[in-house]
Formats: sequence, C-alpha cells, structure tokens
Amino acid sequence: IDPQIIVEVYDFRPYFVLGEVAKPGRYPAEEGMTLLGAVATAGGFTYRADKDTLFIRRAGSNREYSVNAARNINILPGDIVRVGERYF
Repeated sequence: IDPQIIVEVYDFRPYFVLGEVAKPGRYPAEEGMTLLGAVATAGGFTYRADKDTLFIRRAGSNREYSVNAARNINILPGDIVRVGERYF
C-alpha cells in the first residue's frame, strides 16, 4: 500500500576521450567532470594538440560540437571528447 524504493547508482556509463591526448580511451564517468578534467584524466594534451578548440559529441547524438576549451562544460556519461591536431 505504501511502497518505498531506494536506488543507488554504482556505476555510470563511461565517457571516451580520443585524439591528441596521452592516453586516449574509455574512462569512468564521475559527477562534476568537466571537459578539461576529462582531458587531464586522459593524460593531458600531446605536443600536437589544439589546446583552444575541443570537440564533444553527446550520448545518443550524431552531431559533434566544437567548443572553446576554456569553457566549463560538464561531461555526461556516454559523451565522446575529441582533441584535434593543431595546424602550424
């Protein structure tokens, strides 16, 4: 008659970091993870990386958005972050 439910999330879907980072791959999502935090988790930028513009594709979307790296954007479970190569 009066059910009570408690839900605990043990693990979120991972996010992915690709491109010009030291360790591209799959990483566990954490609450409050930001775009630059995701790059730092992946070992930081390589010397060829474009440190000004990053690309993000939200989970379930086919569109990739370019964003200024200085913006404080949160990473969500399932997101794909891509660090492009800079041009001389």
